[in-house]
Amino acid sequence: MDYTIKELPQSERPREKLEEHGAELLTEVELLSLVLRTGIQGKNVKELSSEILRNYSLAELGNRSLEDLQGFEGISRVKAGQLKAVGELARRMQREEREKLESLSDVKARVEDMKYLEEEKLRVFYLSSGNELLGEKEFAGGVDSVKIDFQEVLRKGVKTNAAAVVLAHNHPSRRDEATDQDIEVTEQLIEAAKKVGITVLDHVIVGENISSMRGSRAVNFHI
Repeated sequence: MDYTIKELPQSERPREKLEEHGAELLTEVELLSLVLRTGIQGKNVKELSSEILRNYSLAELGNRSLEDLQGFEGISRVKAGQLKAVGELARRMQREEREKLESLSDVKARVEDMKYLEEEKLRVFYLSSGNELLGEKEFAGGVDSVKIDFQEVLRKGVKTNAAAVVLAHNHPSRRDEATDQDIEVTEQLIEAAKKVGITVLDHVIVGENISSMRGSRAVNFHI
């Protein structure tokens, strides 16, 4: 037995929500639910959509094979084709509107808010070979407070076919120079990224000011 949108409570039905409030107020899960229409026994369509989007962003769906997508329980070859179509549309829209990070000033504009964080965070920007921003991800804790999981940092880069990454982390102490540990971890990440074909372009430190480890030559980025 399939669990359809009709079996959801009235207030949770994406189609009714779309008609009443407009598509812009629907979440990605709700939008994908409208495409898939049915779930499986024990898992309604919103739960199935949520599971898919926990593994892949909408744009990433276009990069996956039909076989990969059929790995989700309840996704037939037809539904896998629908997912790929949604992913390809999302990718084309991103390509048209994609922001570029081509200079330190571009990066600064996207990390200025980190000056005001009370806890250390690591923010990673994933870029195409043309410096187009493919995505970003934030990790709790920075290199001074926690050990970076290199695999976790690079996993999204592999999924999005990123050619390069730019790292940024804040120092709540307001220090804007790289620490010895910042340098050591950055050098290790450069080597780890190289193994999966990703270049680390820079590591930006956000303190009282915003500084570039590439600009200060604290690390040899091999570029």
